[in-house]
Formats: sequence, C-alpha cells, structure tokens
Amino acid sequence: MKRFYFVMLLLVALVLAACGGDKSTTSSEGTTSAESKPAESTSGGASGKATVMKIGSTDKKDVAMGKAMYKFKEVVEAETNGSITVEVFPDSQLGGERDIIEGVQLGSIQGGPIGAAVMSNFSPRFNLWSLPFIFPTREKSHEILDGPLGQEVLADLEDIGMIGFNFWESGIRNLTNNDGEIKTPEDLNGLKIRTLENQIQLDLWTELGAVPTPMAFPELFTSLQQGVVSGQENPFSVIAEANFYEVQKYLTETQHLIGVNPFIVNKKFYEGLTEEEQAAIKKAADEAQKFQREEKAKEDAHYKDVLIEKGMQITTLTPEEKQVWADKVTPVYEKHKKEIGEDLVDRLLEEARK
Repeated sequence: MKRFYFVMLLLVALVLAACGGDKSTTSSEGTTSAESKPAESTSGGASGKATVMKIGSTDKKDVAMGKAMYKFKEVVEAETNGSITVEVFPDSQLGGERDIIEGVQLGSIQGGPIGAAVMSNFSPRFNLWSLPFIFPTREKSHEILDGPLGQEVLADLEDIGMIGFNFWESGIRNLTNNDGEIKTPEDLNGLKIRTLENQIQLDLWTELGAVPTPMAFPELFTSLQQGVVSGQENPFSVIAEANFYEVQKYLTETQHLIGVNPFIVNKKFYEGLTEEEQAAIKKAADEAQKFQREEKAKEDAHYKDVLIEKGMQITTLTPEEKQVWADKVTPVYEKHKKEIGEDLVDRLLEEARK
C-alpha cells in the first residue's frame, strides 16, 4: 500500500512540473513564446530587424536626381550601421509625382525628391518657386532656398504629414524654337510654345507675347516636327535626351525658371526613429543635396555641349537683356501674390535683388 501511495505522489509531482514550466522558454525555431516576445521596433533595435525606407522619384537612375537618391541610401546605411535599409525606386516605378506625394502622406512610401510645381497642389506656398525670373543665378537660388525663406516654406509640409529637409535642383529651363533667333520678348510675338500645364507658366508666356499651348510631353516631338507648335522650354538635359535638336534649330538661354525639388520624408516615420537614426537621415539628405547640385551643374555643361555639337544655335542673354524679360512679367507676380502670400513674394523678390 505504501508503494502505491508513493507511485501516485510521484505521478502528481511530474504533472505539476510539466504544467508550471518557464513561460519565457525559446522554441526550436528560435522565437520566444507569445507572452515574452518583445514588440517590434520601428528602427531595428533589439529585434535586430532593419527598418525599410522606400524613396522614389520620376527621374531615371543615371541622372543627377537619381544618382543623388543612391547617395542618400549609401550615407543612411553607413551612418546607421544597417539599422535602416533604403530601397530606391527611380524612373516612376512608384508612379507619378502626385502618386509619390500621396504615398508619402499615407506612409506606404517614406520619401523622395518631388517637384515644387506638383507639391503646390498639396501646399500652395510652393508655387512661390514657379514664379518666373526670380533667381538671377543658380548660386542665388541655392542661397535663398537654403536660407530662412526656403526653410519657412518647407516647414509648411509638417501640416500635411511630411517633413521637408532641403531643396534639390531639377534643372534650368530654356527656350527653343524653329523660326529664328530670339533675343527680346518682341521676338516671341505670336509664337506658339508648348508649356507646362501650370497657370503661372501660362501667364508668363502670355505676358511675353507668345501663345502658350499646354501639351503632354510624349506628344511634343511630333507636334514640333509637324509645326503644331513652334517652340518649347526645358532644361538642356531634356532637350538633348528627347532629341529636340532634330526639330529645333534655335535655343535662347532665358533661364526663366530654375526647377526645385523638396526632399520630403513621412513625418510619422521620421519621428518613430531613434535620435541617432534621425541624425543619419538629416546628414544623408544634406550630403545628397550637395552631391545632386554638383552633378546637375556638370550635367548641364555636358548637355549644352551636346546640343552645340548637334548643330543648335545657342543665344546667351546678358544680365541686362535678361532683366528686360523679367520686367515684362511683373504682372504675373501681382496676379499670383494673393494665392501664394503677398509678404512671401515681396520677401523673395527683395532677397533676389541683394
């Protein structure tokens, strides 16, 4: 009988030991049980997982803007020791610029350099950078964009769920045509020019005496070839890559617009990073901006030479000649002051004159 009770007690002890084991034991797959598993960190941390940051652009990967996104990736991954992995999607892989902005707002895309003209649909004061002839030189544009005025406009993005770090450059736009050399606004009289579908740009060319004609870019070459329009305006790189030199003989360096692209990041994503990771993002954005601007200047010089080699006649305006054009479009500033902000426009014009 004693032996029977002993066996029963031993069985009870074994059952209790099996049920009361450690709840934080590790399974054979190497994962902790549900009750002890830590929450995943958005920035890697103890989980060892790298945070994925997707950035996108409509630019090709081998142009200045595309190269700069890979520069950003390089710096972020080096500075964070791989706790953030940057995935780069150039060449409209994530859609058009509006698609990318909406993706950044939603958080499905974490960032990218986006044209100010498109951004103005989401944050109206970005139309400030669409005003014509506001920057007398590329260097002056950098000074203003990197200064208090540029930073003030970037700060507007926080109200729509994004952080703007700085401005990259998409190119200096110049005028081409196939009718003859253009040096003064009077030479433009009645000339049909394909322009951006942007009210400020339409007003610009109307004030200069041309007939602005909005048109989808894929239709432009054929329209120039068939004489539907006689001219167009774009940076050197676009003119060369699109082979417009085949249907356009004359180019005037009007430099009427320096395109700018704010580099944006989803606000919630950024604020979820560690301080060290945030510092890495900031450093990478600054280094990528510097790299991109240098590459863009080299790109412009290269493509200008290409266009000369292809037989285009290039007319360079003196500062005095360009001022004649700028004076002619003053009514455009007055017309759009209210929607952009009168004080903002006046401050920009004052800064540009310094």
